[in-house]
Amino acid sequence: MTIPTSTQIDSPDYIPRHLTKNPARGLLIVAITLSTLLISGCSSGQSASPPTPTALSAQLEQNSHPKITEETTALPLPIATPTPASSPTIAPTPSPFLRGPIVIGTSVAGRELEVFQFGSGDSQRMIVAGIHGGYEGNTIRLADELIQVLTAKPDLIPPTVTLYILRSLNPDGEARSESYKGRTNENLVDLNRNWPAYWQSTWPLEGCWTYTYVSGGSHPASEPETRALMNFLLTYRIEALISYHSAVLGIFPGGQPPDPASISLAEAISKVSDYPYPPIETGCQYTGQLIDWASLQGIAAVDIELTNHEDTDLWQNLKVLETFLTWDQAQPNP
Repeated sequence: MTIPTSTQIDSPDYIPRHLTKNPARGLLIVAITLSTLLISGCSSGQSASPPTPTALSAQLEQNSHPKITEETTALPLPIATPTPASSPTIAPTPSPFLRGPIVIGTSVAGRELEVFQFGSGDSQRMIVAGIHGGYEGNTIRLADELIQVLTAKPDLIPPTVTLYILRSLNPDGEARSESYKGRTNENLVDLNRNWPAYWQSTWPLEGCWTYTYVSGGSHPASEPETRALMNFLLTYRIEALISYHSAVLGIFPGGQPPDPASISLAEAISKVSDYPYPPIETGCQYTGQLIDWASLQGIAAVDIELTNHEDTDLWQNLKVLETFLTWDQAQPNP
């Protein structure tokens, strides 16, 4: 499978444009970033005055990768070509630390699905937000905040890791409404019920979300948003995944029953957060979920439910991010 992509990077102002819709939130991110930078300085025994907003802006621009020209070809899997013994070995060119937005596909209504890449390590990890559009819009705002923090503080990414953040899997629902009307895509499909894992077009409503009619689609992976993310996850061989939702229920590991790697990741995250684990059970039958499909592909995956539909829980999710980036399924959780 191939991914039609555009890897052009916008100006360094791209990320702040998402945040300036809410000036107070933008100021919060600046404060978070400054705090992170100050803590790092203290831990190294250095004394430095807090950077000014101008200095922070300069740092953001400095950490941004130069513009990448528009690509019309797909992003291929890296293929190792044997080198003849008589030929000199050429060191591979390192991948850029920051790329984005990378367009991995489009929604039903033609809106772009944007991914940001941080780091260039061998362990590929991903955060997905906005699967339920504007109804869970705080997950999209959280993704934007994490993108802002990582742009300002790139050393949060271990050298062994590459992290991808998909800021909104359902931009059509995001554009439509912040109420329950923004939960589905343009085809009235719940994108977290459309994956080829225990799929059903409809399901028992007891204990489940019932504000309005939604469908799992006409068949598994019927929706372009689902297919685009499936293609990306398989092409880039993602090893671990967080899918952000809201609200309240806690941390759900992927698999039915949950697989050991997903349980390990859920347990590690629960130790640094207040999200309930095991999660709160309502009796809902979960069908066609992203994390269950990921589990079937050998990807350690968890759903994390934020505490409500408004807050991003940024401080808490910076701890979650650190744990996610350093988690090793081969090692027992501390």
